[in-house]
Amino acid sequence: MGVDLKQFIPRQPDQPIDLKVDLEIITNQVMKELYVHGKKVPRHLSKSLKVHVDIIQKIINELKQGELVGMVGGSGIGSDYQYGLYPKGTERAKAILERDAYLGPSPVGFEEYIRVTKAVLEANKKGFSINMKILQEKFAHALGYKDVLMQIGQAVCARKPAFVFGFPGNGKTFLCSSVVRLLPPMVVPYAVNIGGQLVRIYDPSCHIPLENFDMDGLDERWIVVQPPLITAGGELTLEDLEVVYNKKYGCFDAPPQVKATGGVLLIDDLGRQRCSVEELFNRFIIPLENKVDFLVLGGQRMEVPTDEIVLFSTNLDPMKIVDDAFLRRLPYKINVRNPFREEFLEIWKACAAKLGLKYDQSVMDHLFRLYKKDRRGLRAVHPRDLLNIIYDRKRFMEVGDTTITQTEIEDAYKIYFVSGLTLIETIE
Repeated sequence: MGVDLKQFIPRQPDQPIDLKVDLEIITNQVMKELYVHGKKVPRHLSKSLKVHVDIIQKIINELKQGELVGMVGGSGIGSDYQYGLYPKGTERAKAILERDAYLGPSPVGFEEYIRVTKAVLEANKKGFSINMKILQEKFAHALGYKDVLMQIGQAVCARKPAFVFGFPGNGKTFLCSSVVRLLPPMVVPYAVNIGGQLVRIYDPSCHIPLENFDMDGLDERWIVVQPPLITAGGELTLEDLEVVYNKKYGCFDAPPQVKATGGVLLIDDLGRQRCSVEELFNRFIIPLENKVDFLVLGGQRMEVPTDEIVLFSTNLDPMKIVDDAFLRRLPYKINVRNPFREEFLEIWKACAAKLGLKYDQSVMDHLFRLYKKDRRGLRAVHPRDLLNIIYDRKRFMEVGDTTITQTEIEDAYKIYFVSGLTLIETIE
């Protein structure tokens, strides 16, 4: 049974004191919006900043008294009037933008962020079951790998980190990414105010809003999202795991282990990062064991929740990149093995049907003989890739017959499994 997240999201504040942040921050945002986007009515500013229109109107009234803004058009009364910056306001807004370029929803206070986040995490643990039944429902269309899915399901149920390894092409990244299907939605703020600095939590590149969630009467500086999946691959550095300034958004960005709270953090291609595995793992010891991390911003050290499932995935030889200390702290070691022949055939049939190609057991027997002759291991990705090459050939040759021939299998095999990517000199 799901958790009613509405009980954890604060009510929409209609008084400045209830915002739990310095009103100057909201005032500065109003001025920046007017400077960058031109004249606006208060209700449009309210929608952009996610702040109650009554508070926006109070801020505008104060700015009017300071001769920073004034009415520049509109019809009706109150929130239907358009307001714009006076020359004095333009100068001040320009100065604000030079030191704070953030545009977007207003931030919540740091203490409120911690309180709400911890409450939602705890409620999700108690009120949302992860079991075999849920696993079977969410992965009903998965082909093969039932034993691997069972291990992944156990790790997610226990909310413990896992080390996922195996040869390339067997779907490690896909399986790890699919773990979020087993988790409940999460509540995150757009941004948090920490000592006068704005830190962006909500990231549209990895947070997907939950559709049709009714925020009526609730503080819209918060947003309900699907369980987040944050993936960090070979580009990851130790610096990326700290609070960094994002020039695009004009504010600081929360690191991936904070954005992933309540979801999954996938460290993909382990061993290919621009830092050693030992350095990376040492950085993760506290988040893995205590579900919190300590971040520094403007000289202020803060404790933040990092309660997510951390998955380390690699296609390198595990014993060459990790040691016993690393593995001891990761209770689940999951081998995404090569598919069995029956699983390979199951995947082949599904891919062939999707492309409109016919399945022929004699052709598959011939393909398996090619594998055996070359002492080549089966991979889960091979059916899709080989069938796509065959499909492309039929389209190019304008062959209407959907039956796959042995010649087509052999040609696709030779194209896909080149004997050597080297230049060969041809002498007449």
